[in-house]
Amino acid sequence: MPPYRLLTVCTGNICRSPAAAVLLRRALAHEGLGEQVEVGSAGTSWEAEGAPMDDRTELALEHAGYAQPFEHEARTIHLTELLAWDLVLAMTPEHAQTLRRMADQTPPGRTAPEIALWRRFEPGQELTSEVELAVEDPWYEGQGAFDRTVRDMHAALPGIIAHVRAQLSTGDSAVGDPAAGDLADER
Repeated sequence: MPPYRLLTVCTGNICRSPAAAVLLRRALAHEGLGEQVEVGSAGTSWEAEGAPMDDRTELALEHAGYAQPFEHEARTIHLTELLAWDLVLAMTPEHAQTLRRMADQTPPGRTAPEIALWRRFEPGQELTSEVELAVEDPWYEGQGAFDRTVRDMHAALPGIIAHVRAQLSTGDSAVGDPAAGDLADER
């Protein structure tokens, strides 16, 4: 198991978070960190559980130069699994709030993951309010919104990679915690 685990989270786990996971896997591989970092995605809602990635998201990824296959099955995040990750990147403040409430239930002796908004890692966004940092849901718009969402998410990748490198260099990872359990899924 890689020494660092990174999870992306949106609502249904069929648009933004699986696209973010695809972007991260490629960026990490390009930076030589692919073997050191495990990337997964999940949703805060159970409504799309088991569904594949939305076709419009797949097309947006292809438009951005990413190649199929995008193996994905939507799943819902639960506390037990949340605690198995080191960094959890939420797409909106509402997702982050849900995750933080869940993390507040961390049992004694366990470590909650770092929870941050995806766009917090964009250059110049450090002091921006969380409300302004949302990766908006393209679901109710056309293909152009999906393309724009994937394109716009690229801006945070260098900051996320730098953060992961810093965490790896300090060895600051909850992975290896026997209480975290072994979670076999799409990651």
